[in-house]
Amino acid sequence: MAGCPAVNRPVDDRPADDCPVVGCPADGSPADDCPADGSPADDCPVVGCLADNCPVDDCPADDCPVVGCLVVNRPADGCPDTLTDFGDDPVGFAAEILGVTLWEKQEEVLQAMARSARVAVKSGNGLGKDFTAAVAILWFLYTRRPAIVISTAPTFRQVRNILWRQIHALHRRAADALGGDLLDTRWELGEDRYALGLSAVGADQFQGFHCENILVVVDEAEGVSEAIYEGIESVMTTGNARLLLIGNPTTTAGGFHRAFHREAGIYETVTISALESPNVVAGRVVIPGLTTAAWVEERRQVWGADSDLFRARILGCFPERGMNNLLAPADIDAAVYVPGELPGGAGSAGYDDADDGDDDDDIIAQLVPYTGRAAAAAGPLVLGVDVARYGPDQSVVVARRGDIVEMVRPFPRQDTMALAGDLVKVIRELGAERVYVDVVGIGSGVYDRLREQGIRALPFHGGTPPLRETACANRRAEGYWALAQRFRTRRIRIPRDTELTAELSEIRYRYNSRGRLLLESKEDLRARGVPSPDRADALMMAFLDDDGAAEPIDRLLGLQ
Repeated sequence: MAGCPAVNRPVDDRPADDCPVVGCPADGSPADDCPADGSPADDCPVVGCLADNCPVDDCPADDCPVVGCLVVNRPADGCPDTLTDFGDDPVGFAAEILGVTLWEKQEEVLQAMARSARVAVKSGNGLGKDFTAAVAILWFLYTRRPAIVISTAPTFRQVRNILWRQIHALHRRAADALGGDLLDTRWELGEDRYALGLSAVGADQFQGFHCENILVVVDEAEGVSEAIYEGIESVMTTGNARLLLIGNPTTTAGGFHRAFHREAGIYETVTISALESPNVVAGRVVIPGLTTAAWVEERRQVWGADSDLFRARILGCFPERGMNNLLAPADIDAAVYVPGELPGGAGSAGYDDADDGDDDDDIIAQLVPYTGRAAAAAGPLVLGVDVARYGPDQSVVVARRGDIVEMVRPFPRQDTMALAGDLVKVIRELGAERVYVDVVGIGSGVYDRLREQGIRALPFHGGTPPLRETACANRRAEGYWALAQRFRTRRIRIPRDTELTAELSEIRYRYNSRGRLLLESKEDLRARGVPSPDRADALMMAFLDDDGAAEPIDRLLGLQ
């Protein structure tokens, strides 16, 4: 008799046929044979059953099956925890517990949240990304114990008025099921289960949060500073830590951009275009509040379909080129090939790919994932060598023949003699004819050692005056300007290497007081949280003799 009421109201506002508490009215007042304190009649065997199938004080009566009990704060001992069914099913949680219907891309985001520790979502405007994040927060906290959820955004106004407004609206829909104490930007289910919203004003706000189940949600992620992203990493140390980044892709720098480029390997990424909105697809309002076809067409006319605003706000794509970025992402992407794509395929450059068990004598075998040669590639094999100076930087060798980069090879930090020895082996095995070495700092020692070994090494110092292009402030700016021209005119192919493409996309320029092009220094890059572009520098050096005219370059360098 699981349907016997025990809280002064019958199931479905009427008593069960075989329940003696026949007089309990729906309005909660006791009938003659129903005790006023809400306890069941003496002859009702379902002593602990509540009318909504939830056990009294989280504990079912011995003879009450309580098959449908909900878990508000915690399940009772022996009571089936039906919410564990939603621990890996946020879409089901949204439908069954919150009673909301999601559209396809919202479901895709939540499904990604269920299977991946880090999810990044870039979206056009008015596509329900904040609503989706609110669902994710309620789902994560409600289906785990202990659990902490932290949400943040560039300003507290955004925290309170955007994401937490959605959380409040969803909680009102299912307040009885969700329970807890909901304040302005805090939802608490217990001492060890709570969610709170913080503004991104300082990294120290993220200190001290430690829990085996923790979720961090970054709203308007494109506007959050590097210091905040560093602070967030301090709480991502547990095995069940998760991170959700959501935003409009309006900038080509920062942590949000890196999630789709340099750090794409550790994120599951989702792109939501306004052209996918059910309202746009149907040509009418199917889901109120989502972007409509009329608005998309209006923005196309005002902004232009080729504008960066249209790309970011409608298509959910990053701008072609950020403010003062030297290279456009589209030009970089167009140059990328995968091993085997080019005629000849990977490993066809004459390398011995067999593993003979000797790591010291098998350096080339480590290059296979990054190699591939076009049969039509012509000209000498040229190497660019960027030598690491300190900290996390890496020494990198890039090999190219003609327009095609055949190798990108990082070396872990090591002393100059060890690096020079490895380079000599690589140069001789590859048959490289020209080697450009960055001689700033410890690179000069590597250069000297290569010359001692009879290697035709050429020095590169980025701070010296340009050799040809007087519109550039120095040799480094000149080298990158020539490289950018290759990308723009589709005269370069590079292997798929996320670190290389990320470094290329981060390079910025400005003009000095004389109106000459000057690149952002490595110190300035580090100041905004961007690593040294070791691979990009090696790539630039590999193309220094841009027109293949070796002798004029030698003469200009004073080596003849």
